[in-house]
Amino acid sequence: MITVPMDKAFIIYLMIWLITISILWVRKLWRDNAHDWNPNKSRLFRCDKCHYAFIHKESISISRCPRCNSICVFRKRRRF
Repeated sequence: MITVPMDKAFIIYLMIWLITISILWVRKLWRDNAHDWNPNKSRLFRCDKCHYAFIHKESISISRCPRCNSICVFRKRRRF
């Protein structure tokens, strides 16, 4: 059997917990950045049928309304 002094076993135990916590923290930061929403005008859609406004994740020109499932087309707005 392997004999490890109590102080070294405690240090190894703490290191394992610190590594685990740091891995979980980095994973949370990565997931928060990966699923972050950046609302801007090119992603904002408004359904003509039910007047529901929603944000799409990708910058595309055609999407489906999550409420009524009709096709919504992004129209460029004029600047006056």
